Amino acid sequence: MKTEHELDTLIAGLSTELKPSRDLWPELEPRLTEHKAVTANLVQLKTNRWLSVPFASAYVASAASVLLAVTLFWQPAAPIQPLVFNPQLVDAETAIVYSFEQAKAEQLASMKTVSPVYADWQQQLAQWQQAIDLVQLALKYNPNEALLLKQLRQLYAQQQNYLQKVVQSGLV
Repeated sequence: MKTEHELDTLIAGLSTELKPSRDLWPELEPRLTEHKAVTANLVQLKTNRWLSVPFASAYVASAASVLLAVTLFWQPAAPIQPLVFNPQLVDAETAIVYSFEQAKAEQLASMKTVSPVYADWQQQLAQWQQAIDLVQLALKYNPNEALLLKQLRQLYAQQQNYLQKVVQSGLV
């Protein structure tokens, strides 16, 4: 601790401004003017015959011919296959939504008549859709949250079961 205390007192004793003992400008001024003259000499460029107009057009022509040859004879390494949408490769939410929406569309397409017992079936579907939208909104903030995905799956399953009952009621 003694050395730290001594160091602190020595630092406190130093002056806050450093001033040179003599004027340094007379020594620096000639050096600066010499430096400007040297850089002026270096900046002067000689025209290069390789960069002249006739040779520049030859460079452009050769580059264009190489580009044309590459474009004409380019063959991709593997044949390009069309992109097929596979929701299982995207994420869990998309897979759930895709599979249940596809089943829902099939059920709605097979619906012919509806029993009077299920007269408000569209309102019921709208309520389920509202709940599904809220869970999907929560999944945007917490993607791949297991409980939210489970809840989304359950809501879609309930909606699908209800639709199945509505469709079957019209077939009886």
